[in-house]
Amino acid sequence: MIKLLISENEPGQAEEIANKLDDMKEVEVVGYARDGLEVAQMMAQLSPDVALVHAELPGISGLDACQMAAIASPETACVILTDNSEEDNKALRQAMQAGARAVLPMTTSAETLENTVREIAKLKECKNRPEYELITDPAKMPVTIAVTGAKGGIGKTTVATNLAVCLQQQFAGEVVLVDFIGQYGDVALMLDLPQNGGLTELAAHEELELDLVESYLETHSCGLKVLSAPQQDENGNTNRITTAYLAELLGVLRRGYRFIVFDIPPLIEPLSSYVLSRANLVIVVTYLLDLAAIRGTAALLDSLIDKKLPSERIKLVVNRTASRNPFSIADVRQATKWMPSAQIPEDVPTVAGAVNEGIPVVLGAPNSRIAQSISKLTKEIIAELPGQTGAHNR
Repeated sequence: MIKLLISENEPGQAEEIANKLDDMKEVEVVGYARDGLEVAQMMAQLSPDVALVHAELPGISGLDACQMAAIASPETACVILTDNSEEDNKALRQAMQAGARAVLPMTTSAETLENTVREIAKLKECKNRPEYELITDPAKMPVTIAVTGAKGGIGKTTVATNLAVCLQQQFAGEVVLVDFIGQYGDVALMLDLPQNGGLTELAAHEELELDLVESYLETHSCGLKVLSAPQQDENGNTNRITTAYLAELLGVLRRGYRFIVFDIPPLIEPLSSYVLSRANLVIVVTYLLDLAAIRGTAALLDSLIDKKLPSERIKLVVNRTASRNPFSIADVRQATKWMPSAQIPEDVPTVAGAVNEGIPVVLGAPNSRIAQSISKLTKEIIAELPGQTGAHNR
């Protein structure tokens, strides 16, 4: 049944409207409201599916009543009724501002009124769509993580790959790693997977669907899905990759996976900027071996803030820390004005062995200090997911 509330600005008007809906056996009129205040009260108390509200009601107007009811009874869909028999752009604009779903003249036909009530009542069926749960349940809200740095060779891909594997261990089948580095991306190498240029091959399709995208994903033995790096032409270009394509790809991946981890190159250009601006979390990796890297990291962090990325969505991670480093955490903090969220110790033999064998450190050497550090970082990220209180890093 469709629960319906009807208002009137003149006696008998509500009955006239109800008579137009006589043929709708699925409609139950739960109340008649005589003024704006009563409309709002009845919507809050009775929670009708649809409320037919006259724009001009005694007391507070129907528009004001709908505006308040949108907060007090968000489950109710308002339809504004006007005395103007012609299309009124002003009335339409005011109705939209009040949160109404439609505007109809009082002279509208019974057929049009019936169809409008049915169509608006069907809006509740959106709750049955799988996307509704993704929208309303914080535990299922998709999270995009971009891992980047100010220069190459700082272990950024090691962090991105092992982070993705750690997430996969916690959220089996819900994680995809996108290698966005180009033809020199090492994600496939670190996971001992074929480098098939899936990111570029997908761009040849006019429309992307989840099944199509998944057909281009490689699957690691731990269950992690991987979209391999884009192929470049002889001039080093990836012409097929456009911002529009990236937007569509990211939308598809967010519908199918809880975590999308991007390994982003140090060069900040339009495609990288798009991913960074849409990421729920940006992990900036640096190290203590090179003053240029530290200064570049400071410039990168400033650039992200200049691009209106909130500071709480950024984590600074210092990789390859060791007592013999020429610079310290204090130097990083002084140069960047950021407190690092994590420190990952240097362990060249373990990392080199992991790369050569194609087994991520967190799988091949889970008890190593580097694996433990990345696992700790992963737990902190999970603890700060939507619905929980996150900490500012700056």
